[in-house]
Amino acid sequence: MRQELALLLLVATLSGCSGPGGSAAASDAAGAAAIVDSVGIRIVTSLEPSWGAGEGWSVQPEPLVTIGVLDGPAEYQLFDVVAAGRQSDGDIALVDAGSREVRLYDAEGRFLRTLGGPGSGPGEFVDPVQVLLTAGDSIVVWDNANFRMTRFTPTGDLARVETVDRGWIARAVQPPLYPATGELLPSGQVLVRLIEKSASKATPEGATRNQSGALRVFPDESRVDTLAFFPDVEQVTVLGPWGPTAVAPPLARQTVTAVHPTRAEVCLGEQTAPEVTCFAPDGSRIQVRWEAAPGRITDGEVAAWRDAILADYTQKISTTDATAFIDLVPIPAERPPYSALALDRSDNLWVLHGPTARADTETVSHLVFDRTGVLLGEVSLPPIDVLEIGDDYVLGVFRDELEIEYLRLYRLTK
Repeated sequence: MRQELALLLLVATLSGCSGPGGSAAASDAAGAAAIVDSVGIRIVTSLEPSWGAGEGWSVQPEPLVTIGVLDGPAEYQLFDVVAAGRQSDGDIALVDAGSREVRLYDAEGRFLRTLGGPGSGPGEFVDPVQVLLTAGDSIVVWDNANFRMTRFTPTGDLARVETVDRGWIARAVQPPLYPATGELLPSGQVLVRLIEKSASKATPEGATRNQSGALRVFPDESRVDTLAFFPDVEQVTVLGPWGPTAVAPPLARQTVTAVHPTRAEVCLGEQTAPEVTCFAPDGSRIQVRWEAAPGRITDGEVAAWRDAILADYTQKISTTDATAFIDLVPIPAERPPYSALALDRSDNLWVLHGPTARADTETVSHLVFDRTGVLLGEVSLPPIDVLEIGDDYVLGVFRDELEIEYLRLYRLTK
């Protein structure tokens, strides 16, 4: 399939690039970025922010809306919010993976109704991971386990259910790659992430990253396009109680993606360098690059990783053996150049860099690039996991010291 399907490398809110043609080099008006154009690709290397004094954006530290309680009505208790979006009238839809529900709240954060619930029937979910709000405010939910999209009316009534045939996708892919997860594109197509399943039982030595990739799938089974092939999560092999075992180290490098909330555009980053590739539906792409000094992993991040992996392995082996096993995992000297990507409704690319949202910090920093790939500047956000960025708001999950979740809406001032 790698040879048979066209490499479409789709994406980017940065699709405002010049069309394919000969090679050319230029700098933006402020001299902040070096731009090189070649056939089907634009490389934009930002040397410094283009925002001048007083031109930057800011996010207010206090939320405008907060949803979530430590103890209270069930409809306000949150257990693993993985997606959220805001309708044109301000109502908020969120996906609570813990309860396998989608909930609708008004603009003030007051509960309106629950959409769906646990199960495999129409309007029910096994593994809901995404909510997509269409231009008409319909609510579309993607269920990874069922490989199914469920559409609700703006008020939350069930409208339509559509399943994507995972077996059909698997037959179109060349082993050892197989479809693993999906994500809806606003065009109605599905971005399918591939996973490598090798028949070999041998465990590679040293640090490795299995192969992965992404497909753009048309649900009517009319077409499958290859977007890109890329490395999967970084792993290292250490000697465990049962022999050589591959495990992901703290802040393991992996390929992260971002989907535009209103258009079929995608950005992709392998976390190997300060670089992100964005793909447009017409096949053109932009490589966004910037200057970044290597950062160090914090003690708090290592401790959080140890706690998580210890909780996993103590279900299989004793605490003593699990601790000895974890102690053999080498700690990377440097953190990845960024942690996550987001595309906002104004066609900007947000790159989370520095300490992650789970670190013990009061703010997290994002680099913001415009639609042409030029670095605008840096914006500091409260310590949240960003779920959606609008023209004048940021929506994300905040966790307190007890790991209680709150969905919060903050004002974005430009």
